[in-house]
Amino acid sequence: MEKTIGILGGMGPYATIDLFHKIVSNTPANIDQDHHKIIIYNNPKIPSRMEAFNKGAKSPLQELIQSALVLERAGADFIIIACNSAHIWLDELRRNVNIPIYSMIENTVQHLLGCKSSINEKILLFATESTIHHQLYQNAFKGSPYKIVVPNKEEQKVVNRAIYDVKTGKVKGNVYIKKLNQMIETYQTEGVSMIIGGCTEIPLLFPYFATDIKLVDPTLLLAKLAIKKAMNI
Repeated sequence: MEKTIGILGGMGPYATIDLFHKIVSNTPANIDQDHHKIIIYNNPKIPSRMEAFNKGAKSPLQELIQSALVLERAGADFIIIACNSAHIWLDELRRNVNIPIYSMIENTVQHLLGCKSSINEKILLFATESTIHHQLYQNAFKGSPYKIVVPNKEEQKVVNRAIYDVKTGKVKGNVYIKKLNQMIETYQTEGVSMIIGGCTEIPLLFPYFATDIKLVDPTLLLAKLAIKKAMNI
């Protein structure tokens, strides 16, 4: 029996649209009825995940739990989250619902581990400070052939500003694309062969990255996983 996909979104809304679009565009369908049932709870009122690790900032956990419960009660058979940083609270979320929540980060790592790789292949991680601070990807790749490289403090400021610009709808006109491309070029000369868009806003900038480095889109990989789960594959 086909399952209903639940998307916990709003973090941010453009990233939620991107995940929904990638599910629809990667579903083999000839007519409307070939597509999957999807329940989207776009809750932009969830407190900032990027600020949550700063002292005194409000935790998004309770709002995340309530959002997951909304999806469960609405009839979702499983949940995917359109935000990498929200995975900091994934264990707590899983304990508070009775349906599976699939991890974008775990899925990305499993995908790359299934690909052929040279030893100690370097991956540049473009993500929020909170994702990097909690070492979500670094820990997930421990013991693997991959080495995660993160931007330095000044470079991270550029990544942060690029993310915030996407959240305001500035994608093609994102003023930080030039600086990101300069950063990518520098890291490529240092042996980086891959980039992970470890914030769901980053893959929206991929079309404007002037590089031949492999670009890994966790949103796309999660969309493909959701399709398989919905089809019971």
